[in-house]
Amino acid sequence: METNLRMVKDGWRGARLTVLALALAAASVLGLGLHRSASAQQGQLPSPADLSRTFISVAKQVKPAVVNIDVVEKTKRTAMRLPEGFPQIPGLPFEGQPRRQRGTGSGVIISADGYILTNNHVAADAEQITVKLADGREFKAKRVGTDPDTDLAVIKIEATNLPVARLGDSDRTEQGEWVIALGSPFGLSQTMTAGIVSATGRDLGAGAGQFTNYIQTDASINPGNSGGPLVNMQGEVVGINTLIFSQTGTSSGIGFAIPSSLATKIYAQLVKSGKVTRGYLGVFLQPVSATLAKNVGYDGTEGALVSDFPKEDSPAAKAGLRSGDVIVEFDGKPVKTPKQLTEYVADSAVGKVAQLKYVREGRVQTAAVSLGERPGRAGEAEPEEKGEEQEDSGKLGVSTSNVTPEMVRQLKLKVATGVVIQTVQPDSPAADANLRPGDVIHRINRMPITNRQDLVRAMASLKGEKEIAIQIERAGQLSFVSLTLE
Repeated sequence: METNLRMVKDGWRGARLTVLALALAAASVLGLGLHRSASAQQGQLPSPADLSRTFISVAKQVKPAVVNIDVVEKTKRTAMRLPEGFPQIPGLPFEGQPRRQRGTGSGVIISADGYILTNNHVAADAEQITVKLADGREFKAKRVGTDPDTDLAVIKIEATNLPVARLGDSDRTEQGEWVIALGSPFGLSQTMTAGIVSATGRDLGAGAGQFTNYIQTDASINPGNSGGPLVNMQGEVVGINTLIFSQTGTSSGIGFAIPSSLATKIYAQLVKSGKVTRGYLGVFLQPVSATLAKNVGYDGTEGALVSDFPKEDSPAAKAGLRSGDVIVEFDGKPVKTPKQLTEYVADSAVGKVAQLKYVREGRVQTAAVSLGERPGRAGEAEPEEKGEEQEDSGKLGVSTSNVTPEMVRQLKLKVATGVVIQTVQPDSPAADANLRPGDVIHRINRMPITNRQDLVRAMASLKGEKEIAIQIERAGQLSFVSLTLE
C-alpha cells in the first residue's frame, strides 16, 4: 500500500562519519536527555552507549501506540466481450469473480478510545481493515474519514485505555535532528529505523500534495511504513511517513513524512465531521516571472499572478479581481508564491472575509473576499477540433486561424475572440514555451488579440524585444506564458 515516487539518484553522498562521531554530534547539538555514563558525569562527552539508551527509551515510549494495518480491497469485475467483429450479446457473464487484493500499512494511536492516524492510500479503498496492536490484540476498524489532498486518514477501533502517542510541533523540527521511523515495512510489525531530518518544508509539487511541505529524512522508509510515525528524540510524533523516492520501490535514503502540524489539523476535522473543508478563493494562479511582471505592470517577482477564474462568480471574481492582477498579501500576510497563497486560503474558514492586496497595472489595490468552500478535484477537458489552417505567423513558429463561433462552442471558450494555434513548428519559440495546437491566443504583452490581423500587428510592433508574454486559453482556462523569440 506504499505510495512510491521514482527519481534517478545522482551525485556523491558525501563522506561517512564514524558511529562515534555521529553519536557525539547528536548528543552535543541536540542536548538530549541522555542517561549519563560515569565519564559523562565527569564532564566528558556522552558515549555511543548513551545515544543507544536514548533510542531505546524513545522506542519504549512510542512503540505501544504503533499499529499494523491489514486491508482487503476488492477489484472491480469486467464484463466479458466477444472478439472484434462478433455481435455483442447482452447478459454475458463477467470475467471471473472480483479478486481480493490485500495490503499492509501502519498507523499510530492518537486517542485512548481508539482513533488512529494513518495514510489515505492505506485506508481509503479498503473494504476490510484489521488493526493489530503491539500487544498482539487484533480489532476490526472502521474508516472515520479521509483526505486525499494530504494523504491522511483516520480509522477507529472499539477499545479503551489504549496507549497513545504525543503529536509534537513539527514547525520546530530542524534539519540535522535525529528521528526514528516506526511501522511495518514489508509486513514486519514494530520495526524501527533511525536517521536524521534531511530537509524541512520540502515542496514535491501538486501531484504529491499541494497543501503539504514535507519533512525529508534518511531514516529508512519502505513499503508498509505508510501511516507510521516519524518520532523525534523527545518521543513526540513530528510526522506521518508517506512517500519515498526510489528506483527500485525500496528505500534509497530519501523518504518523506507529512508534518505533524498539518496532521493535527486534518485529524481534528476528520474526527469531528468525517471530512476536511478548506477556504476557496476561486482563482487559477501562476508564478510571477520577470517577463510576465513587466507585461502586467508589476515591479517584482514575488506574489501570485491571477491567470483565470474557474467560474465567473467565484469569490475572487465577485470581489473584482481580474486576470493579470498580482496578489501580494492575504489577510496581512505577504504572499511570495502561488503555493503559499493556496496554503493560506485553504487554512482559512469557509465564509471568512479575507483582505487581499494586489497590484493592477502598477497600482496597489485592495479587496475584501468572502471565501467559499474548496470543491473536490476535477479533471481537465482536452481541446476539441481545430479550424481551417492559415499561413505561419512568423517569429512564433505557429500556424493559426481566427476563432469562429463554432470553435467557441467546441472549445468552450471564455473569450469569444482570438486566434487558435493549428500547428507548432519543432524547435520554435512556441514549442520551447510548450504552446500546443488548440491553444487560443488572446493577448501578446498588453495588446489584445481578437483575430490574425491583430496578431500580425502585435508581432510587427515588437522592436527588438526578446522576451514577450502571451495570454492563452487552454481547455477553458486562461494562463500567461513567457516566450523567448529567436
